[in-house]
Amino acid sequence: MINIEEIQSKGTVCVFIRHGEKDISSHGLTEQGKSEIRRFGQMLYTLRKPIMIYSSPEARCMETGLIINGIINGSNPQCVASDILGKPGVQVKDDSLYALLTDTMRCRDIFKEWKRGMHYDAMNTPEYIKEKMLDYFKNTAMLNGITVYVSQSGTVACTGRALGLVDYMENGDDWVDYLDGYILRW
Repeated sequence: MINIEEIQSKGTVCVFIRHGEKDISSHGLTEQGKSEIRRFGQMLYTLRKPIMIYSSPEARCMETGLIINGIINGSNPQCVASDILGKPGVQVKDDSLYALLTDTMRCRDIFKEWKRGMHYDAMNTPEYIKEKMLDYFKNTAMLNGITVYVSQSGTVACTGRALGLVDYMENGDDWVDYLDGYILRW
């Protein structure tokens, strides 16, 4: 989980995270996942800063964003859906080719091969992802506030790598944990 102390700085803060724990059979959030999301939302609330939430349109991502935003903004939670964060996500170049990959491989295995320069017919290059994400952050981040972006593991891993912020599977990490991700500040 993202360390809340890393978010407390002044200025513009972007927090890019994976959704809460999902139930493998239903792909919805587990009760433990919802509890962890509420705890994360409470930590954000204590910062007393304006917060905006963007999410992949994937149901588990939207639910994660709505839980966090509900804690922060009360009875009128809002979460802006964005395709760049998922369904398909900035890393996907060709939906049908990417779907063929995911039919036979786990996302983490696709990512491992993508890092070695493979699958550029189905996925965008790190340079493309970096350019698109920096532009996206610039256009959506709240000035002097916190913007939370909720996505899936593959999008978090590919964007973190493309931006040079985190390289999953390099430092003994098996994969992107739930509510894990990275922070950008300016």
